[in-house]
Amino acid sequence: MARPRKSTAQTTAKASPAATKKEAPAAPVEVVHLQFGGNEWTVSELVERAKAAYAAAGGDVSAITELQLYVKPEEQKAYYVINGEADGCSIDL
Repeated sequence: MARPRKSTAQTTAKASPAATKKEAPAAPVEVVHLQFGGNEWTVSELVERAKAAYAAAGGDVSAITELQLYVKPEEQKAYYVINGEADGCSIDL
């Protein structure tokens, strides 16, 4: 007895998993601007400057697991805490 042929719709329904997987939408670009007293900084700029100051003080940037940044524009300073340690760590704005 001959096997019945599958219709085209039945054969195309079994697409490979890669073909049916939907791509995740691209994450939106987020930029936070801080403005105070005629000056402006971006958060990413301040984070990079804090990392550079940490490295200049002998810290290992690749070992950073947590970075907290406290911006005090009235003092023209940003204080940073890296991996729970802060010992006078600041950058000038």
